[in-house]
Amino acid sequence: MSDTSIYETDQEHGADADFQQSVRTALLHLYDNAFLQNHPLTALWAGGLVGDRLTHAQELRRVLLDSIERLRPQSAAHGDAARAYAVLTYRCVDGLTIEEIEQKLGLSRRQTYREFTKGVEAVANQLQDLLAMRTPPPAYIGAPEEMKGELSRRELAEAELARLGRQARCEALLLADVVAGVCKLLEPRLRRRNITIQMLALQPIAPVLADRTLLRQALLNLLSYAVDALLDGATLEITAQETPLSVRLFVHQVNTEPTESGPLSPPPHREGVALTVAQSLVAAQNGNLSLTLSPGGWSAEIVLPVALTPTIVVIDDNRNLIELFQRYLAGHRAVVVGASSGEEAAVLLRQVSPQAIVLDVMMPHQDGWEVLQRLRQDAALAETPIIVCSVLREHDLALSLGASDTLVKPVSQSALLDALRRWLGPLHPLD
Repeated sequence: MSDTSIYETDQEHGADADFQQSVRTALLHLYDNAFLQNHPLTALWAGGLVGDRLTHAQELRRVLLDSIERLRPQSAAHGDAARAYAVLTYRCVDGLTIEEIEQKLGLSRRQTYREFTKGVEAVANQLQDLLAMRTPPPAYIGAPEEMKGELSRRELAEAELARLGRQARCEALLLADVVAGVCKLLEPRLRRRNITIQMLALQPIAPVLADRTLLRQALLNLLSYAVDALLDGATLEITAQETPLSVRLFVHQVNTEPTESGPLSPPPHREGVALTVAQSLVAAQNGNLSLTLSPGGWSAEIVLPVALTPTIVVIDDNRNLIELFQRYLAGHRAVVVGASSGEEAAVLLRQVSPQAIVLDVMMPHQDGWEVLQRLRQDAALAETPIIVCSVLREHDLALSLGASDTLVKPVSQSALLDALRRWLGPLHPLD
């Protein structure tokens, strides 16, 4: 399916207005467990299956997140689809206000609401189609009534986790930002219980390589586990430590005296499903979540791989341009190395493994088109983004010869950063 066909299909057989409004409210409360458990869509999605409402609410959340992700354009060429996806993600997944989205995307208030509505309609139609095809999982067929509740939690969790592991899309993320966002979602529950979360030493920490949605859900499950396990008025401390290849996030209870009854324990449904889900979500991102119970308290540790600093090779016979690009990226976690010819680049590329290549066209002895074709014949560089950079406006020719993108000289800092972000994801600033 093309980048725009999802939206086009929605217009042809749109869900009714009441259903769209129901989807809209669910999307706007995506991480509010209490709200989703009592939302009519949760009961509709459960379809009468036995199981606790929290499990069904978590499954509905995953379905809605998947529906949003299916709207992600496969290329940067479709601006309309990209805007709707961006607005929906910023509003419902990241929790930004309409005003913040306007500033971030440079849209008017009217455009922002229009793109948001377009995204909601697309999600509503996807959900409507899924509901039409939904049938009870095999585990329910012939199972005794008293077993169906436990089967629902276990079978649904196993099916979801297997699928999520295949769909994880890891990128460089600032752990402090993700943790802060999850803590903000938990603020109402924390206030009711007078529980304090202290975030210490989370900056400066290198970005981690993780899937944003999976990491948020894993942290939400873990910290919800903590809120259930802690006594009213308790304090939870979150710290982080960076090693050469990983970042370790520590969550532990502070100022707690051992109790005569031994270690605190969470409600059974969280211990049996939610925490297991959190561990599996972290594992799907090549990480590990471990929990240690001790008299009077508990601690957890999440280990995630560090997002390696990207190396960008600039091939241009103008050394001043190479130095300019190095200055453009000096404040970001990126390494820029240059080569002044195709021959020099061939030697350099045997020494480094770049995450992106910026290539000039007009060079003496061997022009950029010839270099581009030779680079694309190298199996090691087959998937490496190559951005052709030239005074010539030859976008179609560049793409036909194997380029991933183009830049037109003179190149501004914002144009270079935008092009690199399209292919490398976020370029994080140095702390």
